[in-house]
Amino acid sequence: MKATDTMARAPTERARHVIVVGAGVAGTAAALTASAAGARVTVMNGGTGASTLATGALDFGAEGGVVKRRDAPGSLPALSAAARAVLDALLWYKLPDSGARLVTMQGTIRPARGHDAALLDVIAVTSAETRIGIVRCRRPGWDADTLAHAWGASFVPIDVEMLRHADEHLLPHADFAARHDDAARLGWLAARLRDALAIARERLGAIVLPPSLGVETARAAELTTLAGVPCGEAMATPGGPSGLRFERARTRALVAAGIVRVDARAKAIKLQSGRWLAECEDGRPVDGDAIVLAMGGLVGGGIEYAPAEAIFATALPPVARAPFRLAIDAPVRLGARGRPLDVPRSLFGMPAESIAWPFALDSLFDRVGILADPGGRAADGLYVAGESIADAPHAWLAALESGAVAGAAAARERLTREVSEPGARDEASPSRP
Repeated sequence: MKATDTMARAPTERARHVIVVGAGVAGTAAALTASAAGARVTVMNGGTGASTLATGALDFGAEGGVVKRRDAPGSLPALSAAARAVLDALLWYKLPDSGARLVTMQGTIRPARGHDAALLDVIAVTSAETRIGIVRCRRPGWDADTLAHAWGASFVPIDVEMLRHADEHLLPHADFAARHDDAARLGWLAARLRDALAIARERLGAIVLPPSLGVETARAAELTTLAGVPCGEAMATPGGPSGLRFERARTRALVAAGIVRVDARAKAIKLQSGRWLAECEDGRPVDGDAIVLAMGGLVGGGIEYAPAEAIFATALPPVARAPFRLAIDAPVRLGARGRPLDVPRSLFGMPAESIAWPFALDSLFDRVGILADPGGRAADGLYVAGESIADAPHAWLAALESGAVAGAAAARERLTREVSEPGARDEASPSRP
């Protein structure tokens, strides 16, 4: 059985219909978990969000979830069974018991709880005697000799003929990585790596490459088999191939689970006649029994910074209002630190340095979101996940976990309704896709 099959469950005849607004990691987790619980699921995908900017490092948050000591695996946080099932359905991610250490293009070695399978985990390949080769090639932002100096004595540059065409020293990382989705091109690269290993002055335990190992799938495992030595990418800046690999994995997992995807942005949600209605920007309505908002925060576009005083160039606004607003109309409240947002006491608004890093270490920009209970519930049948939640960690695994919690809750709430309202009917609606 494939990993994606574990998330595919045939909905029952009277299956609850769950709408998920957002198709990032939190929305994907909510959709797959709700589907696995027997719900019929529609995902509204409004376009590129913060998950597409993923670098491939998986963490729970700044205060935990990253490996601090290699010899203390028991101290690392674990995913719930539901969240782990989502990660397995996405296929191209690793969550080692001992955590991971990833080399970055900025010259650091970054601890992480897990990683995109294309990245090289140096914990898995290093020992006191192991040396890791760094491919020399003309790629944007890539200098093997400088990186070897920054990463430490275990790393050594090696000459590899990695670029096959004249334009490849200028291609963005994602476009260059896409070329290695082709099996013949990957085989060509493996042959070049074997040649480099044959003439290397010392035995190498692994090879680190610039971001290059596939977009449709993570090709590191195949290259490792072909080259005969562990191979993997260095972690790129946001906007590299890791985010695109997530999008491809997400699409495959949703299709395998039989989840309907509507490629349109929601502009409003409301409760109407006991059902939740999501209205698309093109006017199409989608209605369901429950809804999960997983639109992201300020980076993902779910929340906007819109202070009243920014509207006028030469005049004061007529009223003061909170500096943030939700990107869609919805019956929820924005807040931070467990309470609703304050309205500024001045028409000049809040000083930017009081709500943003680096002037405010615990900044409002990092905390603002929709107020919800610990299970993500904001109202009856309305749930929130990921960075849309107030005070939520802005981290990949935290978003995954909260999405799984919200999706499971949205799918099972109908059981309570059926007990209390035995005559309730789940009639088909013509507005459903």
